[in-house]
Amino acid sequence: MATSCYLAGLQVAIILVGELAWISILVAGVLCFLSAMCFAELISLYPTAAGIKLFIENAFNEKAAISIALFYVILGISIVGVESYVLTSVLADSLTIFSPAVDKYMWMLFFIFLVGYINYRGVKLTGWVQDVLTYGMLAFLILVALYTITSRGVNVSAALASPRFTFENVLMAAAVGVFLYVAFEWVTPLAEETTDYRMVGKGMMLAIGLLAITYSLFVVAMYVGLTEEQLKSGTPIPHIVFARNIFGTAGGVFFVIMSILASVTSFNSGLLNNSRYAYAMARDNVFPRFFSKLHPVYATPWASILALMIFAIVVSSLILMTGEYLFIIVMAAALECFIYVVMAYCVIRLRKKKPDAERAYRVPFGKLIPVIVIVVFAGLMIGVLTDTSRDYQGNVLLENYWVALLMVLFAMLMVLYTLTVVPRLRGKAAARAATRKRRRPGKREEGSSSA
Repeated sequence: MATSCYLAGLQVAIILVGELAWISILVAGVLCFLSAMCFAELISLYPTAAGIKLFIENAFNEKAAISIALFYVILGISIVGVESYVLTSVLADSLTIFSPAVDKYMWMLFFIFLVGYINYRGVKLTGWVQDVLTYGMLAFLILVALYTITSRGVNVSAALASPRFTFENVLMAAAVGVFLYVAFEWVTPLAEETTDYRMVGKGMMLAIGLLAITYSLFVVAMYVGLTEEQLKSGTPIPHIVFARNIFGTAGGVFFVIMSILASVTSFNSGLLNNSRYAYAMARDNVFPRFFSKLHPVYATPWASILALMIFAIVVSSLILMTGEYLFIIVMAAALECFIYVVMAYCVIRLRKKKPDAERAYRVPFGKLIPVIVIVVFAGLMIGVLTDTSRDYQGNVLLENYWVALLMVLFAMLMVLYTLTVVPRLRGKAAARAATRKRRRPGKREEGSSSA
């Protein structure tokens, strides 16, 4: 769950027709479910914190794995920047302490440090917080959506007759709708910290089903609960405006609380997942060894958590200054599509390379589902990056090819890091290992002499 998903959901409704947004949301959900099946097979083959990096490494090669994993980790924590923008906009609009500009930075720092501390204290506390908040919000959003739809009504016949209801727009909206499910695979690095790693695959599929139902209902409800003027305004807090329309001032206050809870779960899962990736990559000497430090009591990768908190603060500050939240939403949707394509291809490659390896779960129907995932998500990725993001009135918000250009440049930086920095880190690690090996015989001889 994430506050930024309200913005992404409204974008889905604007691309298609608001009353029919559920169609694209369900299409995106079904496609993500097929991708989750691929993740589940890969986890059953390699239940490790290294996750995506190890899947790609065994299917292809290590250099490709490092480059893609680096891109994935950095963009994954960048989503916190979008979340910070939406949450701080909500709080600055509803609760002014100093000034809106100062308040935004204050709230951003407060919540990043709060979630950092929760993650620092261990995976049990983190998981407990995530469960309580997520299930509470799911129930709340479904009840609010059902009340709004039954009280306001939905004009389906007029929506079906709209010129915006086309097959092309259904697919384009579904591509953006993938953002609503972003993070379902973030649980994969926790395979080392669960009592039964097979629960990870089941959890992903259940999560997608719950999100599909919740967002299908709530996005439609939010759309019909907003006036045309409000839709045209491009507000970054549509869910708060919607709540005030339906439930008055008290409803707005309650949705502010829900925004806080949603953002906490988003920050929480982002740090939880990406800190484990950073830890595993430091353990493999892809990142400096400092990132592999574990807390002696809580067994948490505190160094990775701290580093990612600092990175999240930098990205959040940039988005707060520029207001370019849509850029990250589009990039995240495109990157998720790319990752799903790569994971599906990994399933096919590993079945060929390691046909007899033990798998607790296997995607049914042979190669059919992985191939569907590859074809569909490759098409959605291309569609996202070649589209133009527009507001309710049709005004251009973002030419998405700029996102594609930045992704290409960023990918080149990741490849450069893989080819230049990683060999140096591994060279230093090998030198340290050789030094320790030379010292050990001397210690043993000294001990035997004194004996």
